[in-house]
Amino acid sequence: MKIGELAQQTGMATSAIRFYEKQGLIRSATRDGNGYRRYDENAVERLHIVRSVQKLGFSLEIIRGLFTHDGRCSKSKTVEQIDIRLQEVRQLEAGLLAQREELLALRDMLEESISNGIEPICRAALTQ
Repeated sequence: MKIGELAQQTGMATSAIRFYEKQGLIRSATRDGNGYRRYDENAVERLHIVRSVQKLGFSLEIIRGLFTHDGRCSKSKTVEQIDIRLQEVRQLEAGLLAQREELLALRDMLEESISNGIEPICRAALTQ
């Protein structure tokens, strides 16, 4: 299929398709006699996979490593990378939870200051 058809089926810009091709995430297109790029039928599925896992926070380098030499997605590598990403998400959640607690404490302190008219003492955390 031509790049325009691939773009239409995936909802991607042709420039994005060419970028993913350069990054080795889809097989290089063959060229027709007139110079048009021709992509094989599995490019649609592969681009959908790339976009889906990219939305989950995987880098293009990691995504590239999920595919075997024959173009299939390696289940074992994918599970391994999912476990790594889940650990990263847990760390992000812990950091966000700590920020939430600090924000709630700051809000409580400021609301108390508003209600009693006493200026709060600036904590070191506010100046960082």
